[in-house]
Amino acid sequence: MMVCFERSCCVFLALATAVALSGIGHAQMPEAAVIEIDQTFEYRQPSHIMFIPIENFDLPVLDYVEDMFFAAGIEPMYPEDGDVGSTLHVEIRGRASGGTYLEPSKAYLYTGVDLAGEINITGPDGATASGVFTSTIQRPFQLTLNLGYEDPANAPFMRALEQPAGFIEQLCYAMASAWGVESILPSLLEDEAAIRFATASALGNIGDPIAVPDLIVALVDEHDRVRWESAWSLGRIGDVRAVSDLIEALKDKSQDVRWFASWSLRTITGEDLGTDYDTWLAWWESQEAPAQG
Repeated sequence: MMVCFERSCCVFLALATAVALSGIGHAQMPEAAVIEIDQTFEYRQPSHIMFIPIENFDLPVLDYVEDMFFAAGIEPMYPEDGDVGSTLHVEIRGRASGGTYLEPSKAYLYTGVDLAGEINITGPDGATASGVFTSTIQRPFQLTLNLGYEDPANAPFMRALEQPAGFIEQLCYAMASAWGVESILPSLLEDEAAIRFATASALGNIGDPIAVPDLIVALVDEHDRVRWESAWSLGRIGDVRAVSDLIEALKDKSQDVRWFASWSLRTITGEDLGTDYDTWLAWWESQEAPAQG
């Protein structure tokens, strides 16, 4: 199984963040909300102590927020539009880390990234939902391909932004804390795969059974990460309604999807029947209708 160790490293942070969120009490979703984004990025030259700002560089943070707002039916507004009652503020700080490489050519290359930030949603009554995120891309010891890493702006900031338990997933928690799980369910259908798999992961950590039908639909998403995040989240929610679809997921071409589907089936049913589709199907068909939900 290729990814369970990668995800498990991020689970504690995701759960801790979800628990730490201070909620507005699931206020009604606003018709519109102002989006405020503050981004700063820096790097350090070889043998220098002081950090230098990376000029004219931004990550597509606004694009992700807008996409999730549109999906939820919230009209994105901007600071110049004035106060509309609700505001989502994102502050993000990034730092490119570099080192000397001998291959593919001797050079000082910025191949690592540290990313951190905060998300705050303020409602009409001044109540807030907030969360923090951190993501790190460690510098590799060896490099086979130089993707313009001499320029700190080409450091892997996008990979850090889309990391599990990173910015997008924390945005899900903040929106769900402020406006309820319903505000993020539509993001399972967004065009960007990073939004879909972050939403699937967040829904599993939140654990609200209202997400089960949408996560079942996501089991057949075109992107394998969306499928296995959905399979895993269904097990964490633990709703028997997902069993038959999780059994079907045992036929998935992705080993990761099959593994997480079997884990979720074991978690929901208490049966340990491995990853064999026929074995699970025969067992499920032997159960009485009430046991099948």
